[in-house]
Amino acid sequence: MFKRILIPVDGSEASTAALKTAAKMAEIFGSELMLLHVMQLPSPMEIFETYSGKMGEIYYQVKERVEKFGEKVLAAAVGECSSFRVNFKEKAVWGEPASEILQEALLGKYDLVVIGSRGLDDIEEWLLGSVSQRVVRRSKCPVLVVR
Repeated sequence: MFKRILIPVDGSEASTAALKTAAKMAEIFGSELMLLHVMQLPSPMEIFETYSGKMGEIYYQVKERVEKFGEKVLAAAVGECSSFRVNFKEKAVWGEPASEILQEALLGKYDLVVIGSRGLDDIEEWLLGSVSQRVVRRSKCPVLVVR
């Protein structure tokens, strides 16, 4: 039924719950999982307001921190998958999370997206709407939101 399942991971509890749910489903259906982490930098204006001065140097320091955090998130997700008998791949990309998830789901021809209901940034969610809400509204394939 679901041969390819996309799981966006961001290190949040909801993301981990979604991953476990998807892994259980993958065991049942013999699905392949793709663990996707989307890395996003703060806007240059946010960086400038916080660290006015050596913008270029600060930008690359922030970028490096975001990449290291992404590596940790994917490593933890891989660790979670290891306890299940499933085939999985991992991928990290730069961009706006909802857009990158939707693009991956479409181009990768996934049968299902399993996503956590809340990510790490509750303030951004309040201001802009949650990533999971945007994915549900715009996805061409079914989306399972896990609480």
